[in-house]
Amino acid sequence: MKNLKPHTKYNIVTYIGLAAAWIVVTVMRSQGMLGRSTTGLLVPICCYVVMALSLNLTVGILGELSLGHAGFMGIGAFSGIIASQSLMRVMPSVPLRLVAAMLTGAVFAGIFGFLIGIPVLRLRGDYLAIVTLAFGEIIKELITCLLVGVDEKGLHFIFNYKGLKNVDDLHLSETGQVIIKGAQGATGTKAIATFNAGMLLIFVTLIIILHLIHSRTGRAIMAIRDNRIAAESVGIDITKHKMIAFVMSAAMAG
Repeated sequence: MKNLKPHTKYNIVTYIGLAAAWIVVTVMRSQGMLGRSTTGLLVPICCYVVMALSLNLTVGILGELSLGHAGFMGIGAFSGIIASQSLMRVMPSVPLRLVAAMLTGAVFAGIFGFLIGIPVLRLRGDYLAIVTLAFGEIIKELITCLLVGVDEKGLHFIFNYKGLKNVDDLHLSETGQVIIKGAQGATGTKAIATFNAGMLLIFVTLIIILHLIHSRTGRAIMAIRDNRIAAESVGIDITKHKMIAFVMSAAMAG
């Protein structure tokens, strides 16, 4: 341990602390020490921990105030559940479908992060915060207009922007399933996420972020945060590194 770099020691201590928390909670669950409500909150807590870590990449490491991060989380959640329910017939294994759903959510959120980042990252301060807040609200409104179902013929989509259609207009077969019911969201689907999967996701997120911070790219991102003019004067590509941080943050939130 003495020969390790300070940041490596810090990373190891962080991983050990997270593993200890995982073990403690697992033991408490097995002994019946956690109530039903607390047990039901374990998976959402893991999701929000990952959300906070990804937001810190934009706000803390990059130094840009983003208020639309929930939009990326929504994109990841709904694209992930569409992928999970669509793959139920061809991928009966629950762990594999969960991994596929999480990867799908990350990819779609990352794509939207890139598209939003092109105009948004040209702004600074309050202007960036206002635009990202508007983006989050737009995503919420778009999702409430979405009707999605799946049957043996594949996915069925309706964008119900006038509010005149319902799930019957998807024209699903008798064996079909409605996945997203507009403003009702994704109801009636069986949850496949587990606390162990959530903790693994936190570990993966921490590994990615901590390795990024201590890499050349991470040091460039923090240099931009500390002094944009000085960073640009030594040849750091401002747009490129801001985009890297923003897209990675969006993907992890998704």
